[in-house]
Amino acid sequence: MSFLDYGIKAKSGKDTPNQDSPLHIDYLSYSQIETFKTCPLHYKLKYILKVPTPSSASASFGTAMHATLKNFFEEVSGGVKPSDKLLYDLLEKNWIKEGYKSRSHERDFFEKGKIYLSGFLKQEFNAKTKVVLLEQQFTIPLGNNLRIGGRFDRVDDLGGGEIEIIDYKTGATIPTQKDVDKNLQLSFYALAANKIPTEPFFKIPEKIRLSLYYLDQQQKLSTVRSMKQLESAVAEISKVREEIEKSDFKCSNHMFCQTGCEFSLFCKSDK
Repeated sequence: MSFLDYGIKAKSGKDTPNQDSPLHIDYLSYSQIETFKTCPLHYKLKYILKVPTPSSASASFGTAMHATLKNFFEEVSGGVKPSDKLLYDLLEKNWIKEGYKSRSHERDFFEKGKIYLSGFLKQEFNAKTKVVLLEQQFTIPLGNNLRIGGRFDRVDDLGGGEIEIIDYKTGATIPTQKDVDKNLQLSFYALAANKIPTEPFFKIPEKIRLSLYYLDQQQKLSTVRSMKQLESAVAEISKVREEIEKSDFKCSNHMFCQTGCEFSLFCKSDK
């Protein structure tokens, strides 16, 4: 098996399949799985038919915040002194104007971003942290012609052969520790860090700390996986793949349908 089978690289989607042929899914991300679980029709429109959608405030804000934190660590590693001003300047540089309802709506988000970043600098940033990867995409094979992929927001070297994979959250509700311990997105990261045969990866699951960092509350929740848990995650992912391939892609009537679904014009569900 070649290095590319486990490469850390971008994964582009397949062309839209012929609607008369059986659907075959050969790639899944955590976002795709969550979208399908929420609404099969939404999944079909977004990932199979690739229907374009307008930008949203949450997406633009999240992208800008991730880019800002990436640039911040790059600047600091290059010798720039960490400061609120550095973070604010980087936020302005990375800011995306699309998706907001008005100028005031955009300003509110920008100010919120400054608060998040200032809190991060005060409560989370440690100059001694050894950051080894930032905003790095990956794909890995799971077998049966299925690959999974995603993006590491940040990977730190903790020493002693341990690493920490950190995923930033800009708008989500903080889960319980029990939910974190079974979070499928974190299992994606653990699978990748276990299988990719290059440094800093190729670790046993117990050497891979998995963390969600909530920028709103400046709170980090961490967990680890066992090999048995990773095997269960592979089984879950494979099951979802089968469900997608057999799906009729009907709207689920999820509450998301009533709160501004981007594909509401396509939806035939009863309201």
